[in-house]
Amino acid sequence: MPRKATPAVSPILNRGRTYYRVTFPTAAGRKREIYSTRKKAGERLREVLEDARRFGATADAVTATQRADASSALQVLAGTGRSLTEAARFLLADIKKKESGKPMDKAIEAFIRSKDASSETYRKTLKSRMHQVGKFFPGATTTGVTGEDCQRMLDGAAGRLSPGTVGQYRDAIIGFFNFCQHRGWRESNPAIGTTQPKIRQKDVAILTPGEAAVILANCPDDLLPGVVIAMFCGLRQAEISRLNWRNVNLAQGIITVGSGIAKTASRRVCSIPANAKAWLTPHVQEAGALWPANKSLARAQWVVCLIKSGYGPFTGLAPDARALQNDPATGKPRADLVPWPGNAMRHSAISYRIALERDLPRIAYESGNSPSIIQR
Repeated sequence: MPRKATPAVSPILNRGRTYYRVTFPTAAGRKREIYSTRKKAGERLREVLEDARRFGATADAVTATQRADASSALQVLAGTGRSLTEAARFLLADIKKKESGKPMDKAIEAFIRSKDASSETYRKTLKSRMHQVGKFFPGATTTGVTGEDCQRMLDGAAGRLSPGTVGQYRDAIIGFFNFCQHRGWRESNPAIGTTQPKIRQKDVAILTPGEAAVILANCPDDLLPGVVIAMFCGLRQAEISRLNWRNVNLAQGIITVGSGIAKTASRRVCSIPANAKAWLTPHVQEAGALWPANKSLARAQWVVCLIKSGYGPFTGLAPDARALQNDPATGKPRADLVPWPGNAMRHSAISYRIALERDLPRIAYESGNSPSIIQR
C-alpha cells in the first residue's frame, strides 16, 4: 500500500539554484508542484490545506472550469436555502426519471393498438392525431414530457387549426397519458393542466317537418331506410352505414347498435318512433346491409336528393348532378339553393325528442352522447 503523502514544502537544488517543492495527497496519489520562491510555495501549501479542510483530499480533482461552474451554480441558488449538493441530487433524480420512461413513439404505437376494439373511423382519426403528437416530441420519453411541453404543442396547433380541433388534440393527449399512467410509464398526466380551447357554440340547425317531407319525397328507395333512421332515430351516418337489417326490430320498436357499429364502441339500444316505423315497414328485410355497399354511389345519390330538395351548391359533382344546380332557363347557378346544415337530421331527431319527451338521460344514452353534450 503506497505511503500517504503529508502536505509539505521542501527545498530542492537544481543546477545550482534552489527551488521549492509542494507535496500533497490526491485521489490519484501523491502530487508534486515546483515553485521558484518559498513564498509562492507557502501560498500554494496553505491553499491545498484549506481545500483539504473544506472539500476533502480530492479537492485538487476539481478543475478551474468546474470551480467557476460551481460558483455560478451557487449564485443561482442564492437565497433558496438549498445547497449545491441538494441541487445536483435533484437534477440527477430528474434525469434518471426522464430516462426511465418509454420512448414516445413506442408508447404511441401501444396506445393506438389498445383501441383495436373501437370503430375504424375513430382509430383512423386517433392515429392521425397521435402521429402529429409524436412528431412534436422526437426522441422524447413518456416521463420526459412536461405540462409546459403539452401546452406549447397545443398553442402551436392553435395557430393552424380551429379551436374545436385543438380541443380534440387535447383530449387525445390526455387520453394517451392516462394510458401511460396505467401502464406505469409515468406517475402523472402532464396534459391535465393544459388550457381547454374556448369554442363558440353555434345554434344547432334542425329541419322543419315541411323540409323533412321534401327530402323524403326526393330520396331514392336505396337510401330511404338509412335516411329515415337518421332523421327520426338520430343515429350517426357512420353507424347507419354499418347497420344490418338484423339490428332493426320493428315489432319491438328498437334498433340495436352493437359495439362494432357504435362510434364509441359501446353497445346501446335505440327506440324507433311511430313515424319511423311507418316509413320503414314497406322496406324491411330479415337481413342484409341497410345502407348501400357502394358508398361513393350512395353519396352521389344523396347529394342529388339534397339538390332536388333545395340545398347546395356542392362541389366535385358528376355533370348530371352539377347541371341540377343551374337554372334550366338561364344556365346560371340557382339562387334558391341554401347550404345544407351539417348533421341536420341527427340534430333534428334529438331536438324533437327532447321537446316531446323531456327525458334527457334516456335520449343521451340512445344517441350515444353524454347528457351535457345533448343539452349543449
